[in-house]
Amino acid sequence: RKLMVARLCCRRMVVRDERSSASESTDNKGRRALLRVAQSVSSAYGFVRNSGLLLQDGASCSALVISDTLHAIDVCAPGCDMQHIILHFHGGAFCAGSMWLTRELVGRLSSVTGARIISVDYRLAPKHPFPAALEDAITAWRWVCREHPMASIAVAGDSAGGNLAFALLVRLAQLGEMQPTACIGMSPWLNVARGGMAASDEGTYDSVGYGISLDMWKAGALRCKERYCKVHPASDPLVSPVLTNKTLVRKFPPILIHAAEGEPPHLVEDARDMASLCQQCGITTELHLFPEKMHVFQVQRQKESSKDSLERIAAFLARTW
Repeated sequence: RKLMVARLCCRRMVVRDERSSASESTDNKGRRALLRVAQSVSSAYGFVRNSGLLLQDGASCSALVISDTLHAIDVCAPGCDMQHIILHFHGGAFCAGSMWLTRELVGRLSSVTGARIISVDYRLAPKHPFPAALEDAITAWRWVCREHPMASIAVAGDSAGGNLAFALLVRLAQLGEMQPTACIGMSPWLNVARGGMAASDEGTYDSVGYGISLDMWKAGALRCKERYCKVHPASDPLVSPVLTNKTLVRKFPPILIHAAEGEPPHLVEDARDMASLCQQCGITTELHLFPEKMHVFQVQRQKESSKDSLERIAAFLARTW
C-alpha cells in the first residue's frame, strides 16, 4: 500500500507538469512537496519491506557508515566470497529510490554471484543536484578500496544508478585512479542530454512497467533531468557517460549492460551506444537485450529473464574477478 502511494505521488508529479505556465510557481512548490513525500514513503517502505522484518532470503544485511552524510548496507548471501565485492548504486532518476528498495534484488545478486554487495544511499536531487551523487559514488568507491585493499571490486547500478556506475569510471579515468574490476549496468540511463528523452518517435508502448505510460515516463525523465542538472550541462560526460571521449573510455574495465527490448527507446539506444563505444575502444563488452518491456525487469524475481540476467552477470564476473 505504501509503495502504491509513492507511485501515485510520482505519477501526480508528472501530471502536474502539464498544467499551464500561469500556475507554474504554485505547481513547482507542489511538485517539490510531492517529491519529498515520495522519497520519504519509498525509503520507509523499502526499509520495512527489506531490512529483514518481512524479507527472509537468508542474506545478512548490516548498516555501514561511510561518512557523516553517506550510508550504505552490506548484503551477503550465505557462502559468499568476502573478497569479491560489488559496489551498487540504486535507481530512481537521481530524485527518488533508496538502497532499501533494491535490497531484495541485491540479495539475489549476492546469492547468484557469490559476492558481497555494498549498496550506497547516495544524495538525491533536487536538494542535492549534480555533482552530489557522483561525489558520493567516488567517496564510497575510495572507502571500499581503503577498507578492503585485498578485495576484487566491481561496480553495478540500475537505471540512474547505472549512470553513476559509468560516471564513476569516467571520473576515475580523468583522475588517473584505479578502475574497478568490472562495471555492470541494468537498464542504465547513460545519455541524459538526449533531446526529448527518446531516440525516435516510434515508442508506442502503452506502459513501461510500474503503472507508468511512455508519455508519462518521458515527461518525468525531463523533469528529473532538470532537477539533477540544474544549470550544469547534461552533455558533460560525468552526467552522460556515453558522451565520453575514446581516450578515457580506453581506460575502462570490462563492462556488461542488460536492458529490455521494450524499454523506453532512449534507454535501449543508450545501451547500444555505450556498448558500441566501448567495443570501438577495445574494452571487453557484453550487451544483451531481453524480450521484456519492464524497466529494470530484474526486480521481478520470478521472471525467467530476470534469472537469466543475474546468471549472465555471475558468469561475466567469474571471468573478470
